[in-house]
Amino acid sequence: EQKEQVTPRMLSGGQHVLQLDGEGTYQCSLTGLIFEVTGAVKITYCLLSWSKYASLVKQPWIVGGPLFDVRCDLASALSSIQFPHSLCLAG
Repeated sequence: EQKEQVTPRMLSGGQHVLQLDGEGTYQCSLTGLIFEVTGAVKITYCLLSWSKYASLVKQPWIVGGPLFDVRCDLASALSSIQFPHSLCLAG
């Protein structure tokens, strides 16, 4: 599937904003997030710190990877989000 690379507009506080004009699959050039949308939509997102949420993660789970706060002005237009991930190969 073709993904259109898009570069977000940066706001204060490390927030990213994408104004997507129509249906399609878009990949953020900065974060790797992939958004599938059914129509025009404005998506605002940023990285959060695990320090505030780490206590919610109980064994055997561990904190790993980035934590994103994603907001959308028209939730029905956002079909899916694919989050980047990492794999530790050191055991």
